[in-house]
Amino acid sequence: MSGREFMKGLGLQPGGLGDRKGFLIAIIAVLLVPLMYAGIILTANWGPYDNLKSLPVAVLNKDTGAMSGDKVINVGEDLVADLKKSNTLGWEFVDSKQAERGLKDLDYYMVIEIPEDFSKKVTTVLDENPQKPQLKFIQNEGLHFMAAQVTNNATERIKNQLADKITETYTKTLFDSMGEISTGFKEGADGATQINEGSAKLHDGTGKIVSSLNEKAPDINRLADGAKELKAGTNTMHTSLASKQGDIAKLADGASQVHSGTNTLLQNLQQKQGDITKLANGTGLLLKSLQGSSGNISKLADGAKQIDDGANQLAVGSASLEAGAAKILAGLKTAEAGSNQLDGGMAKLEPGTKAVADGTSAVDAGSQRLAVGTQQVADGIEQLSKHPVLGPILMADPNFQKLREGSKAVAAGAGDMAQKTPALSAGAKSVADGISGQVAPGVKALAGGLDQLVAGQTELTAGAQKLNAGAQQLASGTGALAAGNATVNSSWGTLTNSVAQISSGNQAVDAGWKTMTAGVSKLEDGAGQVAAGNQTVKTGWGELTTGAGKINNGMTQVSDGTQSVKTGWGTLTNGVTQVDNGIAKVEDGSKELATGLAGGAEKTGAIKTGDNNISQFAAPVELAGETINKFPKYRYANAPYILSLALFVGVLLMSLLFDLKKPAITAVSPFRWYLGKFGNMAGLAVAQALIVSVFASFFLKSNAANGFSLIWFSVLVSLTFLTIVFFLVLLAGNIGRFIAFTFLVLQLSTTGSALPIHMLPDNLQALSKILPMTYSIGGYKSIITLNHYGAFWANISALFVFLAVFAVLSLVIIFFRSNKRIEQNEAVA
Repeated sequence: MSGREFMKGLGLQPGGLGDRKGFLIAIIAVLLVPLMYAGIILTANWGPYDNLKSLPVAVLNKDTGAMSGDKVINVGEDLVADLKKSNTLGWEFVDSKQAERGLKDLDYYMVIEIPEDFSKKVTTVLDENPQKPQLKFIQNEGLHFMAAQVTNNATERIKNQLADKITETYTKTLFDSMGEISTGFKEGADGATQINEGSAKLHDGTGKIVSSLNEKAPDINRLADGAKELKAGTNTMHTSLASKQGDIAKLADGASQVHSGTNTLLQNLQQKQGDITKLANGTGLLLKSLQGSSGNISKLADGAKQIDDGANQLAVGSASLEAGAAKILAGLKTAEAGSNQLDGGMAKLEPGTKAVADGTSAVDAGSQRLAVGTQQVADGIEQLSKHPVLGPILMADPNFQKLREGSKAVAAGAGDMAQKTPALSAGAKSVADGISGQVAPGVKALAGGLDQLVAGQTELTAGAQKLNAGAQQLASGTGALAAGNATVNSSWGTLTNSVAQISSGNQAVDAGWKTMTAGVSKLEDGAGQVAAGNQTVKTGWGELTTGAGKINNGMTQVSDGTQSVKTGWGTLTNGVTQVDNGIAKVEDGSKELATGLAGGAEKTGAIKTGDNNISQFAAPVELAGETINKFPKYRYANAPYILSLALFVGVLLMSLLFDLKKPAITAVSPFRWYLGKFGNMAGLAVAQALIVSVFASFFLKSNAANGFSLIWFSVLVSLTFLTIVFFLVLLAGNIGRFIAFTFLVLQLSTTGSALPIHMLPDNLQALSKILPMTYSIGGYKSIITLNHYGAFWANISALFVFLAVFAVLSLVIIFFRSNKRIEQNEAVA
């Protein structure tokens, strides 16, 4: 039998394999390719972390150091010294230019930089705003992903190492100061004892102040109430004076008008005096020259008429004078009554102002003593707050802060009141002196002047009445004179007989006119005095009203001041009470503080500060773990992935040797043809699996049970991969082989080889569940490293499902194509 016929009998493709020798070479190549692939990886006797010291990492130390107390520290130099002793990575210690050039030239996987202020920031741990030192690094992750993970772990270890070192330094510094802290606690306890004793004395003093304040509170209340009543009285007086100011002004203005009217009347009388004298002389001559002066009768009648008109004007003016004098008299009487009331009010006001002055003097003396006492309390508390040992402790206590601020506020308020009470006392005394020395005598003098003015005005009014009566009589006489002259003018004869009577009447008029002029002159003088007196009264009344206003304003200030004193006294009492309570708390607290500080001194003195304690404090936790299912070598980790990949590649290469197209004309049934083709390929697949698994068992050094499981599981994996490739090639030929190759590539990153499946995105996790290499890799892991037969059988079950499904699918395709050919052949026949 020729080689070609032999290959056809096995179902091999004849192309390229012309003889039996070529066939054997092809078979051997297909069987050994998976073995060579697995052998290269599985025979490696090294681990992934065996050569980390060759991984170049640059270290750039810029730290300039710092002072920690009186010690010089340089964390950067200490770290460099430790790294030089370490072989964890390929450390290279460089400067800035070398680090920058190395990154640019891809020489370093990472550059670690220790900044200039690293040590300086380490020393700020006890500052108000501590700063964390930063360990900077630049990582070139693009060079290799696994190298990036390794350098990440290295930086994390360096960070923890530095943290432990820094904590150890802090702990040493802290423990070194424990002795000073214990001594400070002892001194603080002594100081707290002194505070307790001093606060007890201070508490006694503030208690006395509180008692004194409470005793004087009723007196302060009475003073404030009395000042309030006095203010009401001065306000009433001022209101009354102000309300009468208008009437006094009217009185003064009316008196001025009367004076002006009487002056005008006097001037008119004096001007007419010559005319009256001429009239009297003329009537005397008339008797002598009556017959010779008949032509002058008309002139005589006209003169008489003028005299009558003047007399009538005089009558009207005297009537107005009488009415004005009556009004002036009424106004003066009203003023007299008001001045009497004012005099009575001043009599009541004077004792009250003296009492106010005496009370404010007492308040002044008490406020001065109170200011001194409260300031002493505030100074004492302030000295406590500045005590070198106790000051910071007390200032941290909120109650002491409130006590300190309260004592300052009380002292400030008492000092303020002490500054204002002298002015209050002086003002009250000035008011009392002004009322008793000036206002009261002035009011009495005003009342006396008004009494005299009322008497004079009464006489003036009586004179004006007499003047009015005389003027009325004069008007009647001049009227009669005018009528007689008219009769003379009409009846010359009768005139001659009556000339004697007329001459006599004119002489009487002349004498009366002179008498009236003298009386009006006196009236004018009296009216002038009345007007001047009223102006004086008006001015004095205004001054009196102004003075009363000032008194009222002063009393308002006095009243408000005493009310403020009353309120301030209560506030002061409350404040001092709070101070007293606060000092009591300080006394209790200082006692507790002394006890606590003494206990703290005892406990801090007993703290152990040895090297073992410092080490425990710096690194209080140690890892105490174990690793199960550890990989002895790197090959153990890659074996599941390599075995699965080798078997799939071997089956895919095997498909190139077999012709999977069923002949158009054959007497073999589709099922037998399938068994023949698949059986031949399955024999080779089993051979591949046996060779690879036995080889792997030898190098992986598995026990007998696991070695047997590895062998037959490899057979199952190889057959499963064969059914998949067989189906794809049967379905699409070379395109099917390409699809199988693509299917292999798809599984390389989605079946847990490079990353655990749980680290994949959700869509790839879902995809991995329907890929056969997921279960082949899982099964290999179960027997090589995990020794978990539960998971092993679960993966076997999944692979059986894949095998059965693709075997059935292959049979479906074979039967479908066979039936289709039969139908075509029958149609041709």
